[in-house]
Amino acid sequence: GAFQTGSCWPASVALDVWGWSLSCCSDQVTMSQPCKELVLGSAVGELEEAAVGLPAHSKRGASSVGELEIREVIVDEKPFQCGVCEKAFKRAWELFSHEVVHNEERPFRCDLCQASFKRHSDFKSHRLVHTEERPFRCELCGKRFKRSSNLQEHRRIHSGERPFRCPRCAKSFKTPYELQRHALTHCAEKPFKCADCGKDFPTSNALLLHQRQHCDDKPHVCGVCGKKFTYGHSLKVHERVHTGDRPFVCPLCGKGFKQSNALSSHERVHTGERPFVCKTCGKAFKQSSYLVIHERAHTGERPYKCEVCGKAFARWSSRLAHHQRSHTGERPYKCPECPKAFKGSSALLYHQRGHTGERPYACPQCGKAFKRSSLLQTHQRVHTGLRAFECAQCGLTFKWASHYQYHLRQHTGERPYRCPACPKAFKNSSSLRRHRHTHTGERPHACPVCGKAFAQATNLRQHQRVHTGERPYACPQCGKTFTHSSNLLLHRMPHNPRPPSLASPSYPCVA
Repeated sequence: GAFQTGSCWPASVALDVWGWSLSCCSDQVTMSQPCKELVLGSAVGELEEAAVGLPAHSKRGASSVGELEIREVIVDEKPFQCGVCEKAFKRAWELFSHEVVHNEERPFRCDLCQASFKRHSDFKSHRLVHTEERPFRCELCGKRFKRSSNLQEHRRIHSGERPFRCPRCAKSFKTPYELQRHALTHCAEKPFKCADCGKDFPTSNALLLHQRQHCDDKPHVCGVCGKKFTYGHSLKVHERVHTGDRPFVCPLCGKGFKQSNALSSHERVHTGERPFVCKTCGKAFKQSSYLVIHERAHTGERPYKCEVCGKAFARWSSRLAHHQRSHTGERPYKCPECPKAFKGSSALLYHQRGHTGERPYACPQCGKAFKRSSLLQTHQRVHTGLRAFECAQCGLTFKWASHYQYHLRQHTGERPYRCPACPKAFKNSSSLRRHRHTHTGERPHACPVCGKAFAQATNLRQHQRVHTGERPYACPQCGKTFTHSSNLLLHRMPHNPRPPSLASPSYPCVA
């Protein structure tokens, strides 16, 4: 039956949890199974993670969990074995936590919304959703928190304190989670492989955390859109999409972020630090995750596959998740200024900059500003001339991975983007998008001056030059300017049938 979650248990309780005998006394907890015994001085935090809720009076005999002494009587190296899949563990609480995956029982039930949970810790985190009480207040900015630990982490934003130092490179971090993530960058060896997807991890704990993603158990549900999450922290971050809350503020420029690691990454904009370097082309990145994704451009690895159409992607969040909405038609991110809706939160953010005119990413060489950091990075290759992507078949080099991938299809003849309305197929997604307008008649790009609408954004930009008088294409020989690059090419075309390139100065002007 379901556990009692609101009442106090008697001083001595005996439970049978998945074949284990567990006894609670005033000063210790004893779990036993034939040939295996573990005696704990009330290691309640670990037991709670294993879905066992203990009363407060079972913790007598130790002033804090940090002082509790754990003694294990170990028969072999991994004496605790799962009866379902035979996986073995060093510690009993690891087995308890693992066995929740196989057990369908959800003994911890919320009396306010009827949500049920396998773990007591998940139940406790969920209860905070129903209460608006935030008793912990920051004395500097007035922001309130539900947990004292969250307030302590928040205070470090004001103080700049980074108490968690890496023993290998002397870098320091605001939270232990940031330090843990950073420590993985020093691990060249990744001996722990996920049996479900084949991904490798440097530690068994990292693997265990990852494996929860493959589990169907997602107890944390968003009250606004119903999206489910494996971890309470993931739900908390997601809820900021709806609330707009950006609690992590840069002390230098005041920009706010939804996650602490996003703030840490942003701070490198001010310092210029790019500690993660690609061994193939030497490109450096602010985050290790960016480096991992970038390296797939060299290897061609696309580990994330769409179950509907089989298309594979190099990254999960912004690629596969976005693509899957093309099958469902879901557009959950709505613009508050106009009726437009978007498949991803980043697409909404970029769209909103069209209303505000904000271009926060400026080129340090020429001052040109962009709406997205990726557009700035692409632009900067104009100045550096870096061509990191080389074709193994013909030796051509490319500045951008997308151009490299497109070029490879010239050799293979592959046309992976197929029109659902006719038999036509295309080498890139943008060509397919343009083609589909011929079926729908849609002209989504309207001129704000005269109202004329166009099927493609490039056609709108060219049209707007009629109103602005802009003529960006100049002949390097005579200085004559043009609104379209094609007109410049015609102007410079000699009687030679071979057309010139825009950069070539070797052709005479044609009057």
